[in-house]
Order: sequence, then C-alpha cells, then structure tokens
Amino acid sequence: MTSESMTRSPKADIDFAALAIIEKRLLWLSTRMIDHANKRSDTEIKVGGHQASCASMATIMTALWFAHIGGEDKVAVKPHASPLYHSIKYLTGELDRSYLSMLRQLGGLQAYPSRTKDPDVADFSTGSVGLGAVAPLFSAATRRYVDDHFETRPPARFVAIAGDAELDEGNVWEAIADPSLQGLGNVMLVIDLNRQSLDRIIPGIQAKRLMSFFRDAGWHVAEAKYGNRLLDAFDQPGGESIREHIDQMSNEEYQSLFAYAGAELRSRFLANAVPEVETAISDIPDDELASVVQNLGGHDLKVLIDTYRECEAVTDRPSVVFAYTIKGWGLPIVGDPMNHSTLMSTAQIDDLRREIGLTSKNEWDRFDPTTPEGTICAVVGAAVNNEPPQSRPRLEVPVETGVRHKAKVSTQEAFGRIIVALGRDEALADRLVTVSPDVSVSTSLGGWINTHGV
Repeated sequence: MTSESMTRSPKADIDFAALAIIEKRLLWLSTRMIDHANKRSDTEIKVGGHQASCASMATIMTALWFAHIGGEDKVAVKPHASPLYHSIKYLTGELDRSYLSMLRQLGGLQAYPSRTKDPDVADFSTGSVGLGAVAPLFSAATRRYVDDHFETRPPARFVAIAGDAELDEGNVWEAIADPSLQGLGNVMLVIDLNRQSLDRIIPGIQAKRLMSFFRDAGWHVAEAKYGNRLLDAFDQPGGESIREHIDQMSNEEYQSLFAYAGAELRSRFLANAVPEVETAISDIPDDELASVVQNLGGHDLKVLIDTYRECEAVTDRPSVVFAYTIKGWGLPIVGDPMNHSTLMSTAQIDDLRREIGLTSKNEWDRFDPTTPEGTICAVVGAAVNNEPPQSRPRLEVPVETGVRHKAKVSTQEAFGRIIVALGRDEALADRLVTVSPDVSVSTSLGGWINTHGV
C-alpha cells in the first residue's frame, strides 16, 4: 500500500489484525522505556514517567498514526504520552534504538515532547499543560492565512491529543470560543476521557456538559464511547438494559471492574443491576465477559478510525472526539485511582513481556519488515516521519523607514506610522501580521487597517 491508500482507504482495506499487534508493541515499548529509566543500574531514585497515561492513549495514537494521518498533518501529543510517541517514531524508523534506554537522561528523550531537544522532532512542544491542546488550532489559523496570501500548499490537518484534565485550563476555553478561530474544518481535538486526574478518579463524568460547551462554540462533537463488542451486546435482546446499567454507574464503580474477570467480574457487574441485565449477559461465557463489559470506544481501533473519518468529513468547523478510555489499559495497574505515576514491578514487567510474546533478547526489536505490521510501519515512516525544522527565509526589511516624528510622540503612535510605511512594500506587507487587540484608534493602527483593508 502507498501512504495515500493507507490513510484514505475504506475500512475494509485496513489490516486490523496487524494494527492490533502494533498497538500491543507500542504499549510494551512505552511501558518498558519508563521501567528502564527508573531501574537502570546507575540510578537509585525514581525519575518518573507515566505508564498508565501512555496505556490509556495506546489505541488512540495507533489508530491516528497508522490508519489516519498523512505526511502534511501536524499532531500535538498529550505530554504524559511522550514515551508512546517516541515508540511510534522508533517503529517507523525515525528514532535510533539507543534512545529507548535514554528516557529522561541528559541528552536523551525528554519527559514531554520537545521540538528543540528531542531527536525525533515533534510537531509541537507540549510540556506546558493546556497549551498543546490548542496550539494546532492557532497553527491551522496561521495555515489558513498563508494559503490565502501565498501559493496554496497540499492540504494538512491539525490534531491535538489531550487528557480530559487539561480541559480545566482556562486558555483552552478561550481558544475554543475565539471567533477568529472559527470555521477551521481541518482541526481535530481528541480528548482522552477517563476522568482520572493525578491522584483520584474525578466524581461525576460531566462529559455531556463538556460536549455542550464545544457545540455552543460551533464545534462538531463526536463520541467514541463504546467498543464494537459492547455495541453488539446492546443490539441483542435486553441489550439496552446493559447500556443503561453501565451509563448509570459512577466512574469509580465502573473503573473498579477492570481489576476482575470471569465469575468475579460477573458478580460485581451485576451488583445493583435489574434482572434484565443478568438475563442479557447470561449467554456470554465467563472467560469472554471482560472483553465485552470492558470494551470502551477509546480502546477499539475500528470505532476510533470511523470516528476520525466522521470528523474529517466535516469541513466547515473544528471537530472534537471524546474517546472514552481507562487509565492503565492493558496493564495490571488498570483502573487503580492511584495509578497515575505508579511504576510496575519487575515481576509485572516480566509477565507483560511474556504476554506480548517477547523475550529479554528481542524486547526492543522493531518488527520484521516482511511481516504485515512491519510493512505498515515502513509505509507510515516514509509518509509521516518529520523533517528537521527548516530555516526560515530572510526578508529584506529596511533599516529605516524615513518616517519623521514630532519632538515628543508616544511609542504607540510612532509604531503606527512605521507600520504604514513598511506596508508600502507589498512583499513585506503580505507578511506583516499585527496581534494588537481590536482597538485600532488607541493603538494607532487605524492607518494600517484602512490602507490594507484588514
């Protein structure tokens, strides 16, 4: 497959079996990177890392990188998912293997994605919480300006991945409601929605209220709430009672179910349930119940890809995806309200390695390039991997404008006159963007606005 056919093909052409293998390998690599950083021989202290936060993002980022975005697209990665991003860049060939054992070391991989310090150059530096969530929105506005004023470049999408706790940052809502940022149909914000903050599960999911904020600001809102196994169960006789039972559970109650399987899970799931729920799940064997009850949309590749494409089809406004996830998905620390910075034990790491099908000898290996997953990684690497930042063109800016001022004049008035004078150079005027507020009289920008029809 070419990169174009892979990112734009109908769902039937996607090798979901291979994507699932890639998803599991990314979960392993990001988990092991953090484990190695904290247990290497030359350190006796905890240096940090967020295994549970990476795990909640594994499916979201697999679906995005390996079945959706193209080479022109730009993505801002949730800060705590940095090891997952580096794992993607390693599998697709952009990152040397040696860096996998250098997370949070001097000269190694940064704690959060950095355009200036990481070797696999990120599209956005997202360490400042809340800024990465809206940086693609402003970048899309800049791209719209450039396309309007200069030669149009190939289409590009601007994507942000953020944790739901980042929505507590006020600057996010200021940007979402900014009238100058409306109509940007090439923007998609993906919310990793598990309502689990640093040290607790947040009471009251409030997802509907958050969605209404986006809708009121003119955004297209999409949900990836349930996975296909749960959706299929809802379609069976009595299935609606299962949906209602899950919807009525508190966050704490539902997340606690991820620690159980089999008969114990059935017993806990049916606590306080109406009889119809027990009847509806009676045909699901104990050993399959977890794969149904715990099947959230944010961990279902097919649901996510469909949801991304739904947003891509909306071209007149930005889109937001609420992807329901569980923190620590696929790890033994899943659903623990204190798992945000929890580190897995050596025994747990060994068990996960065996579960993934790896050994201590090949645990850091890339995929065999002849396998389906190796082929997909090569295609994505050729299409999506980033180039180092290019130097910007130098414009010929005059040293002086010849503008004459009164003996005493305010700096703002002088600024206004200089801007008008610079604007007489057409090439330079096209690249002049003022960021003053819309009080043109008091900021002396009236002349500039009137001359150029801003």
